[in-house]
Amino acid sequence: MYVIVYGYRTKQWRMGQISAPCQRCQRTVQQQVVRSQRKFTLFWIPLFPIGTKTFLVCPFCGNQARIDNKQADAWFRQPAPPGTPGMPGVPPQPGQAQQPGQ
Repeated sequence: MYVIVYGYRTKQWRMGQISAPCQRCQRTVQQQVVRSQRKFTLFWIPLFPIGTKTFLVCPFCGNQARIDNKQADAWFRQPAPPGTPGMPGVPPQPGQAQQPGQ
């Protein structure tokens, strides 16, 4: 007899802050933009994302308003990870052409 353990895991992280009016308390404050991603797990190993949601969280009343993922991505363009070839301050790899100005 075999047992297969599967399920999902949800991870949340703060993308940044944006000044916006709250839908509940009507205050214009620095609201946190929080991204939540759910992944399918097999034997407690996350394999692939099932869904991604983004929320604006008011620091005063705690209201969470769902926003479009693409809109949040446009607000907070993620820079390339450190150590990416072609980034300033990162030497090119052997055999890679050097870009002008480096």
